[in-house]
Amino acid sequence: MLAKRLVILTGLAGSGKTKLAQAFARWISPAVTNPDPFTRGARIGNSYRVMDSDRISVEFWNEKDEKVVLPRRLIEEWAEFLVANPTLADTPSKEVREKFLHGYETRQDSKFAKHAIFWDGHLKPAALALIEARKTVSRPCRCYEVVSVGADWTSSEHVLGYADGLDKNRYIRTKALDLILRAVAEPDVPHFLILDEMNLSHVERYFADLLSAIESGEPVHLHSDKDANGAATLRDGVPGEVHLPPNLFIVGTVNVDETTYMFSPKVLDRANVLEFRVSGSELKGFLENPAAVNFAKLDAAGAEYGKRLIALAQQSTRLPDAERRMFKVELCLFFEALQAANAEFGFRVAKEGSSFLHYHKLLSGDGWEFKAAMDAQILQKLLPKLHGSRNVLEPVLCTLATLCFAKRTWELADDGKEFAHLKGLRVEAAKAARMEDESLDPLGLKPDGTRTYPPAEACYRLSFEKIIRMLERLRANGFTSFAEA
Repeated sequence: MLAKRLVILTGLAGSGKTKLAQAFARWISPAVTNPDPFTRGARIGNSYRVMDSDRISVEFWNEKDEKVVLPRRLIEEWAEFLVANPTLADTPSKEVREKFLHGYETRQDSKFAKHAIFWDGHLKPAALALIEARKTVSRPCRCYEVVSVGADWTSSEHVLGYADGLDKNRYIRTKALDLILRAVAEPDVPHFLILDEMNLSHVERYFADLLSAIESGEPVHLHSDKDANGAATLRDGVPGEVHLPPNLFIVGTVNVDETTYMFSPKVLDRANVLEFRVSGSELKGFLENPAAVNFAKLDAAGAEYGKRLIALAQQSTRLPDAERRMFKVELCLFFEALQAANAEFGFRVAKEGSSFLHYHKLLSGDGWEFKAAMDAQILQKLLPKLHGSRNVLEPVLCTLATLCFAKRTWELADDGKEFAHLKGLRVEAAKAARMEDESLDPLGLKPDGTRTYPPAEACYRLSFEKIIRMLERLRANGFTSFAEA
């Protein structure tokens, strides 16, 4: 997420993709004392919901969509009165109102007491909700939202909402938009938008505005309201446009089956793709002690890292000269191999790959290895775009397998111009692409039945294992893709 604010989690259904995103968000979110019970969408009593709120007032709607806006200070006065008179908690609101007004008849410390005569039905449940919230010592700040993508999402309205065409003062908001606005209002706190089942609809249809904003830095347009002087104004608390703040991170989860859509290269190009798999030993271990995730143990445990995460994400990145030269050489090798399948990449991948290696080294400390970071970027950035038929992909996968398996020496040749291993590696890669030498077949077996190229011995092990799985499916089915059903 430091290298790219969009991360896609793909793989086996039920392998923990959404839970991991939730767990990280709750772990790094700060704890808050006396949480606000009047957040948008909150239910107050049996009859009201909060449509909007700020530090001054709260907007309540009933089931008939009738609106009442009440000052927070009036709600607080009722809460203070009920705390001082706990026996009134079960008394009808009209009687509470009469006693409340009587108590203020001879006092001048209330600015709002006279208004209580109209809104006792709202004030009592609101005051009780405030009292209950103040009993909570701490909880994680609501810095994430899990938004389930629908199969009918065909426009950005499902993410960003829209201006009500029948009511010029109303804006139909969404959980995603509310999270973005909270992130803007709280720049020191990381916020996470988790799009569950992101590929149930075409991502380009509902997410295009955000994809563009992530890359361009331009604001996202929401509405065109102007005041009498022609200046942009708020509608229902929503600005006309909003910049995606640097403390907003987006995680999408993906399952691949007959009900979903494949991602286009332009989406995959803008993300890091992490694949989830479950081994037999992991499943056995889970069955020996099956248990639900206990988020309470994670809540706010990593809150101290929140500001650091935001600061690092905005940091300029640069690899040391030695690692930068190694990255350049490797990236050019894979560019040439992918070009044969029309799956080559552009400047964005090069820039973000370099940033990933920078952060990988920073977070790994003294035990950092270039090949571990490069392996991750091959797997997360270069391979996900691969899909197609056998006659197109087989030569490319064989070439990539050769590149991933071969050992590197990282010693300069005698002329001092390039690394000594490059000449031989290019020759082997060219042979693998022509598929003329059976000894270079990544799926080849020795006479004893063991693999000619054991994955454990590969330089880029994770990427090599993935290529092997793709190649096996390609030869079995005539087609393959990075995403596995």
